[in-house]
Amino acid sequence: MTLATEPVACGLCGSLDREPYVILVDRMLPGDGRTYRLVRCRHCGLLTLDPRPTADDLAHAYPDDYTPFARRGFSARVKSRLIQRTVAELWPLLRPPARVLDLGCATGELLDAIRARGNPSVVGVEPSPAAARVAHDERGLDVHQGTLESAALPADSVDVALLSHVLEHLPSPNDTLRELARVLRPNGTLVLWLPNADSLAARVLRERWMGYDAPRHLHTFSVSTLSASLERAGFGVLDVRHEWIGLEWSWGLRYWVRDRWASERADRWLARLHPLMTAALTPVAAGAAAVRHGGRIQVIARAPAEAPDQAAAGSSSSLATTAAAASASRASLRSPNR
Repeated sequence: MTLATEPVACGLCGSLDREPYVILVDRMLPGDGRTYRLVRCRHCGLLTLDPRPTADDLAHAYPDDYTPFARRGFSARVKSRLIQRTVAELWPLLRPPARVLDLGCATGELLDAIRARGNPSVVGVEPSPAAARVAHDERGLDVHQGTLESAALPADSVDVALLSHVLEHLPSPNDTLRELARVLRPNGTLVLWLPNADSLAARVLRERWMGYDAPRHLHTFSVSTLSASLERAGFGVLDVRHEWIGLEWSWGLRYWVRDRWASERADRWLARLHPLMTAALTPVAAGAAAVRHGGRIQVIARAPAEAPDQAAAGSSSSLATTAAAASASRASLRSPNR
């Protein structure tokens, strides 16, 4: 199905002054052979899909069997273990009496793990009706189907907000970050996982880097553009961690084979070898992470000490008391939902 598209301005600074960056195709749901153009803002450096699918048509890029909604077998077992590890390492932030929000919670695996460990005060927001139904009906979680804005959570009602590979999917990330600043209590904690546009994998793999994931990823952030977005919403960055799993490198190899030979037989063999390829290429990812160019990053940020409108009028001094929250998650974490 061909998606309707619309031109857009830069999602960070609003500029229309951009330059072509790379041409992409939908590698997760190949079909009509459509290409997508990723552009780089000449003012702030943010990478944006332009033109991008309209809001009405973008839902077609997220079918009910979209991978984060329908993991099975080995992939599901690995993801479950990573979620358990993530919850354990973030527990100083997630433990009671903290109220935890997972924005883009998919089927609720992360929230379920937090609840099972001992904190029932969890809430989720998920735009997919099918995924939200699993989280609510099967897992019994408090999940709003829709957007953060439509959920209309009370101000200062959340202690910790989690966004696992979500921000890059949002049409207006600045607006969502401002809404998160509103619903988080003063000095609350925001934890994000997302692809890193300034990674070695992005540079080497180019259009075969899974972090671009057109047309679902409307923006691709680097550490600098993400930091600028957070600061505009009043957040202070506490900690940035570079992940080192070799997943993006093994997928890049598979995409290269598909592009070169278009062989279903070869792809089936590579699918069987995928876990081994990922393990074999993890040292490459670890080397990139060691020099601060990992393909995925985990970022912890502090919410404004005042309401966003008051904070904008005053000086930004929210980085003064950062040590406790930063030290709570010193281990390198894996992204729990996506």
